Amino acid sequence: MNQLPPELAEEAPLDPAAERVRRKMVRLLAVSIGIMFVGIFAVLAAIVWQMGEATRTTLVDARIALPDAFAIAETDLSADAIMVRGTGVDGAMMLLVFDRATGEMTARYTLGAAPSER
Repeated sequence: MNQLPPELAEEAPLDPAAERVRRKMVRLLAVSIGIMFVGIFAVLAAIVWQMGEATRTTLVDARIALPDAFAIAETDLSADAIMVRGTGVDGAMMLLVFDRATGEMTARYTLGAAPSER
């Protein structure tokens, strides 16, 4: 009762050609699994690296010099610039653009009516 049937007890050895094919398939399976693990670890490492990059912030200590009697109405930030909208001494609407890293003014725009074409 404890004995296995004869067909399950012992398998016949494979012929040499089939054995070579079996070895190649096992080797291909091992290489494929290895490549898959390397890819998964690369993706996980990239995710962890990006999360670490997001937490690193540098403190910028810059002073922004505005024109005399400039009244700020609105500000906006981009990746490398700060835009300040407001009114100047003469009441004209102005847009001032500053470098975010240094605080230096990079552009000054005065808003007004376009000249009429005659």
